Amino acid sequence: MIAFATTRRVGQGVLLAALTLALAGCFGGGRKAPQPLRPAPSQPVQRADLAPPPVQEQPEAPISEEPLPDETPEEPAQVAAVTPTTGIEIGRTDLLGGWTLTSGGETCQLFMSLTTWTGGYRASTRGCSSPQLSGISAWDLSGRTVTLKGGDTASPVATLAASEASRFNGSTVDGAAITVSR
Repeated sequence: MIAFATTRRVGQGVLLAALTLALAGCFGGGRKAPQPLRPAPSQPVQRADLAPPPVQEQPEAPISEEPLPDETPEEPAQVAAVTPTTGIEIGRTDLLGGWTLTSGGETCQLFMSLTTWTGGYRASTRGCSSPQLSGISAWDLSGRTVTLKGGDTASPVATLAASEASRFNGSTVDGAAITVSR
């Protein structure tokens, strides 16, 4: 009889503990309920086709079919230049974008665009320490020859010709070798 009473008391204690835990879970602890969110708009979503983007025409300069005359270097130091007759055919769009410029032991970046600029089209450099290379502000293409220009008067800084589709070799006006490549 004692065992039955003890088992009964243990059962009542377990039941009381379970009820206490259940009621404690329902108690909010005095915190306020969060504010309700605003409902999403009830208007239907509209669908429409977008207009095509505007077409920007790129200016085309006439390209002369006549071969360039043979040019002899004024100074013997300019022998590093590729003559225009040995370069490969290129167009202005082949030159657009970012390039790596190497000359006189320094390497920096050259950027060319088709924005009309004094002396041809817009060019800029980044990371060039030489005043001559950091001053490049324009470029021009004449036949197979690319001329990099600088200063307010767009005076020539370097003349290059393509030795490969993504590599141009030439010389600066000071006679230093220059390479522009991707």
